[in-house]
Amino acid sequence: MTAQAKKGMIVYCSPAGATRHVAQVIEKKLTELGTEVSVFDLGKKEDEAGAISEIQNAKDNFCLFVGSPVYVSHAIPPVMNFISKLPENTGASAVPFVTWGGVTSGIALWEMGKALTEKGINMIGATKILATHSMMWRSENPLGNGHPSPEDDKIIQDMVRHVCENLSADFTKGIPLSELAYYPEEARVQMANITLKAAKGIMPKREVDEKLCTKCEVCSDVCPTDSVRFSPFPEFGDNCIFCYNCVRNCPEEAIKADFSLVEERIRDRAKQLSEKPFIQIFV
Repeated sequence: MTAQAKKGMIVYCSPAGATRHVAQVIEKKLTELGTEVSVFDLGKKEDEAGAISEIQNAKDNFCLFVGSPVYVSHAIPPVMNFISKLPENTGASAVPFVTWGGVTSGIALWEMGKALTEKGINMIGATKILATHSMMWRSENPLGNGHPSPEDDKIIQDMVRHVCENLSADFTKGIPLSELAYYPEEARVQMANITLKAAKGIMPKREVDEKLCTKCEVCSDVCPTDSVRFSPFPEFGDNCIFCYNCVRNCPEEAIKADFSLVEERIRDRAKQLSEKPFIQIFV
């Protein structure tokens, strides 16, 4: 049997690039299997309405791969907002995937899966993939260093092949949402009560050095939530998800943040949780 879906779509948001890497691995494998693929990057302000319209018109044997990094145990708002706008009962199938930075994958996969199934979308796969922690790009030994690796890519490719085989075989059972609730209930409740907004107070503060800032607007260009405004120097709005792309990509290093304290907390949390396995597929 040829492992093939008639049509695939990949929708993702990837401030630091790891989720984009996974999306590209998925796209390449789908193409190798003869599947027509369209890709939408939610962080680049692409035509979200066009993606939703394409799903609305989807027939059987259509699969949506939707990806997010894990921030504070959750999928990030742009991805969850996209899922909330999806039409109901289209006959489409879906595969949520997340990248996590070595602390915890949290409840991100579960909440994405729940939101998809509530739209009447059949969840036929899912995966979590370890990635270099997005706040540790300056560290000599970041959590998740070297990931996603070539070995990880092969596992992702196998997952895509399994998904396409199931679609080709008209496999409609899907995977139960309970499989994605792999943390104990007490831990899941704690994670559900932690939000980006609630964590704002412990996130590294950003300061703009007005002597260095040239108002080039690169920080605005790389912001996945369009949260940077100029008055006349950069200011950060309520939609900020603390990806720190503005700090990482400022060509003048005019936007500064001290990650030393939060890095210590991140490493302590990783030791406490000791999540295994680092990569896992559900099919």
